[in-house]
Amino acid sequence: ATYLFAKGGVPNSVGFPLPETRVDTLELTSYAEYSLTPWFSFFLEGSYRWINPEVNANQSGAGDMRYGMKLCTWSSDNFIATILLRIYQPSARYETLGTGHWSIEPGLLAAYKINSNFHLEGELRYWIPITSDDFAGDIVRYGLGLSYGQRNPNGVWYMPVLEGIGWTVMGGKTMLASSPDNYVVQDARNQTIVNGYLGLRVGYAQNVDFYIGYGRALTGQFWARDMYRFEIRFSY
Repeated sequence: ATYLFAKGGVPNSVGFPLPETRVDTLELTSYAEYSLTPWFSFFLEGSYRWINPEVNANQSGAGDMRYGMKLCTWSSDNFIATILLRIYQPSARYETLGTGHWSIEPGLLAAYKINSNFHLEGELRYWIPITSDDFAGDIVRYGLGLSYGQRNPNGVWYMPVLEGIGWTVMGGKTMLASSPDNYVVQDARNQTIVNGYLGLRVGYAQNVDFYIGYGRALTGQFWARDMYRFEIRFSY
């Protein structure tokens, strides 16, 4: 559905020259967000990708840019709801490092404080590719995350985090290749991918924290079978 990479390996494609069987990816992402008011903010994301395909040549360079806004629609002591709008710009250095088209993604984010130690966060997003490519398809993304612990305003704190994220493909196509000469193109509609993640967030006071985690695909279809993530976050 051209969610991670542009269509490649077939006539009139802009992505990988040859049908690809597997790609290992390393991505460094920078994210900055500025709040104009307590309930409205803008954000900007940039990435640098290294890809290691099995069939095609290795490449690295800047990936697609993403930017947008958040609007808080409800805020209380125990519950916060936010509307999200993210725009994807096809700015990758090489077409093999991005999707090759603009996309727009509205969504809803929510956080609920169950008690002083347990916090539940959720998301619902709808990714819409803006292209005439018959491989591209709309995708619904949804997820829940449960964390345990409290932030220490004057010292070190830690929070174990358990997450589940799912994607349901609403249209488009997928290409399954066992070799460059042996592949089939199939309808991607109604395919669902589910990942589970386990991680730990460690921080000091309110300004800096670190996250390290591991994710695993729980379904036969997947974007990545295994995922390792490390984050550094600084608030000011």
